[in-house]
Amino acid sequence: MHRIGRGGYGEVWLARNLIGTQHAVKVVHRKRFDRERPYQREFEGIQNFEPISSSHEGFVRILQVGRNETEGYFYYVMELADDATAVQSAKSKVQSARSDRSSSRERGQRPSKLEPAISNNPSYVPLTLERELGQRGRLPLGECLDLGLSMTAALAKLHARGLVHRDVKPSNIIFVEGVPKLADIGTVAEMREATTLVGTEGFIPREGSKSSAADLYSLGKVLYEMSTGLDRKQFPKLPPDLKDHPDPVSFSMLNEILLRACALDPQQRYWKAEEMHADLAQVKQHQTIRHQQRLARRRVIARRFVLAVLLMGAAIAALVLVRRFVGR
Repeated sequence: MHRIGRGGYGEVWLARNLIGTQHAVKVVHRKRFDRERPYQREFEGIQNFEPISSSHEGFVRILQVGRNETEGYFYYVMELADDATAVQSAKSKVQSARSDRSSSRERGQRPSKLEPAISNNPSYVPLTLERELGQRGRLPLGECLDLGLSMTAALAKLHARGLVHRDVKPSNIIFVEGVPKLADIGTVAEMREATTLVGTEGFIPREGSKSSAADLYSLGKVLYEMSTGLDRKQFPKLPPDLKDHPDPVSFSMLNEILLRACALDPQQRYWKAEEMHADLAQVKQHQTIRHQQRLARRRVIARRFVLAVLLMGAAIAALVLVRRFVGR
């Protein structure tokens, strides 16, 4: 249909199959590489990743891989990210529909139906975490933890196959039907082959992106940007309004995880995604307990308020009866 992205070695196109389903197709050209080995390494990365791409919802699914030796390129078809413009339009329609329902009820009319948002836009823009951060700034702690849990679970599967992503960052995390997924898998490589310098400044450690710990370092910087609204280069600075955070204890627990994930000394970092996942799960559990405690307190306050109102009503009724009796 049309090109939706371009990188140093290839292009991403928006395509539609025979039954109308839209996908993303990345085409990687041999002529863009100075040497044969890097081109071959990227193709091998796709070959290694494709079998596990459907094993976890945190991976973008690879639907087909092809290669044309004569023309000098390979390609792969993958699921398409949500359309950021369609999502924003849908949110606006929801808000408009709510207003419409409210005004319609006041007039005694039936509210209009909300039409589904379809990604059939010539100005299609993929919905990435980078875009979400740009529009929303600091994200709620619950969203940070959910994404961290999904990404650590996905990275655990990747690392178990002896593979590393090497470029975990907000622009490489897309949303498909609202689910965050690790994308740009052209950087995926076997750990023993990950010798070239790949990654984005500020998201990769000083020693490079060739290990599982480096992927978790990058994820730590992603979660830092999400939870603080600050740039990864400001790490470990904390936002000045932290005292007003709705759950400072859970935030502090998350910050301890990020300090370990992004430690300058590689030996002090997480080397297993499962370990970081377990620590994030503890924060999530603490947050859930805190939320339940807040709800319980609100219910107690509500019950006390209702009881107070009933007692006050009973007292007023008794006073009225006494006055009537005395008046006789």
